[in-house]
Amino acid sequence: MMKKLTAMLLALCMLLAAVPALGDSAAGNWYMTLADVTLGYILLNEDGTAVVNVSAEQDTAGTWAEDGNTVTITVEGEAAEFVCDGTTLKNDLFPLAFTREQGKVPLDIISKMMSGEEYELPEGLTEGDVMTAAVSFMTEYTKLMSAAGEGEQPTAAPEPAGDAGLTVVQENFKIVESYSGYRGVFIAKIRNDGAVPLFVTDGALSLLDAEGNLAGQASYLSSSGSKYLEPGEVSFVSMEADLESDAQVTYKYKIETDEKSWRSPDKIIKAENAGIKKAENEYSSDSMKVTVINDSDEPLGELRVVFVLLDAEGNLLDINYDTLYNAELGANSSITMYSSVDSRVRKYLEANGIEPAAVEAYAWVEGN
Repeated sequence: MMKKLTAMLLALCMLLAAVPALGDSAAGNWYMTLADVTLGYILLNEDGTAVVNVSAEQDTAGTWAEDGNTVTITVEGEAAEFVCDGTTLKNDLFPLAFTREQGKVPLDIISKMMSGEEYELPEGLTEGDVMTAAVSFMTEYTKLMSAAGEGEQPTAAPEPAGDAGLTVVQENFKIVESYSGYRGVFIAKIRNDGAVPLFVTDGALSLLDAEGNLAGQASYLSSSGSKYLEPGEVSFVSMEADLESDAQVTYKYKIETDEKSWRSPDKIIKAENAGIKKAENEYSSDSMKVTVINDSDEPLGELRVVFVLLDAEGNLLDINYDTLYNAELGANSSITMYSSVDSRVRKYLEANGIEPAAVEAYAWVEGN
């Protein structure tokens, strides 16, 4: 009897699997989500009207029609065809498929949190939950854009963690040992995507434990490249916050800029042949190097350099800052500058099986 029942259930499952889902209407809510963050939605009403909102501040009205597994959505006179298989709604214009499942955290909350604005916690979630979702979202978003070959400037990036015009194009966070315990280190590559020059004025970093409580904080930039960015120019910043233990934490940050400054713009200096100089023996350490070139007819004083250590995939590992303090680089001359990789950073990299592979370096003279 049991064998017969099992056979009947198996036959029923096979029969149900063979029935296409195309007869189900595509009407209802469809959500685009990534790492539990809702990026947008499409509402298809039974009366043929539609509401579309993908990373936008307000809804856009439209219409829709269904023909087999093809759903055509028309908004502001432009039509787009989606393939619907009953569980997903897909269009090549969107990097992710729409599904029936909504994320726990809306994108606008992530954007407000990262830009330092006030926001209301979603029901049932703590600030720690939102921070965890934000970190997971940024990680998955970076992977998604990298796989899609979109480069450093994704087309639907969340609001930058800074003022208008400033974009954080790459970031990394690690916990290393310090003299008094441990230290959380945040590193970011930033770009001025605005239409006017920007001066980086300050930054803030908050570290939260698993319960969402403040575990460490910093209210200043510990190191940076040039703080003056013309439109399209990039620079680097880092912030460090002390921790009592090597516990897992999440982080949030803000980078502040201004269109005005008390000093004049920086002057970018040519920097070439950046790379890693491996340790010669067990008593020395790896170092980063770059050749700085003054191709002008005037000596350059107070020359500054930022070294950025990278792995083979281009991920940020560490940054160091150096300067020719109280010295000048002569006219039409060059100098090779070195900066050692911190022993605590090297210990962290070795413990995590990370091999430094390259160096980015930038040189400049700060304005008066």
